[in-house]
Amino acid sequence: MPPKAILFDLDETLTDRNKSLMRYSIEFLQIFKSYFTDVSSEDLYQLLKSADGNGYRLRDDVFAQLVVELPWAHKPLETFQISEHWASRFPFCSVATTGLYEVLDTLKSSGIILGIITNGGTFSQNNKIDALGIRDYLDTVIISETVKVKKPDSDIFAIALKKINVCASETWYIGDHPANDVIGAYTAGLTPVWIRGIHPWLEGHDEPLYQIDSIKQVLSLLPS
Repeated sequence: MPPKAILFDLDETLTDRNKSLMRYSIEFLQIFKSYFTDVSSEDLYQLLKSADGNGYRLRDDVFAQLVVELPWAHKPLETFQISEHWASRFPFCSVATTGLYEVLDTLKSSGIILGIITNGGTFSQNNKIDALGIRDYLDTVIISETVKVKKPDSDIFAIALKKINVCASETWYIGDHPANDVIGAYTAGLTPVWIRGIHPWLEGHDEPLYQIDSIKQVLSLLPS
């Protein structure tokens, strides 16, 4: 039987972080170009990608690295100038992962309830969703800052299930992070689907039954 509901992580599940960073690098240079001696959007992208830690490194550490390593003609007075630009603009640079709209169209037309459970700030995550243009597909959006609980805590999954009125056993959760997404969902009683290739699996834990390499492969998991 297909699931009644499928809930998704947001970052690196529905978004392509590398493409989003590239788009942001172009916008960043449009604002800060006069601060540099000579730097391309590709140079900035490569540094951002290296410093970013797939979004799990502290932002202050990322911005401090940019201040140290970029070829500034004159540096910003404080890292907060970069921090404020990131916070206000990066969400709007979000790029959908390949195949996202096809998958959402197919799942929605099949009558499957769809939603998002994401860690992060309310402003940032809501604007990423709107930048992707996927709000109309979603029956619920649960953001950790809004509900005051974060993955992998089972409570955040319970909040989403209550919103859509579907049992955990009838719900899949798709995400890239072994602890927050896969183990978190499994502990809460959902069926996890792990997107491989972004974070290594955690030693000492059994890998999930369902594993995919891209969001497009979700459709192959559904019964024909």
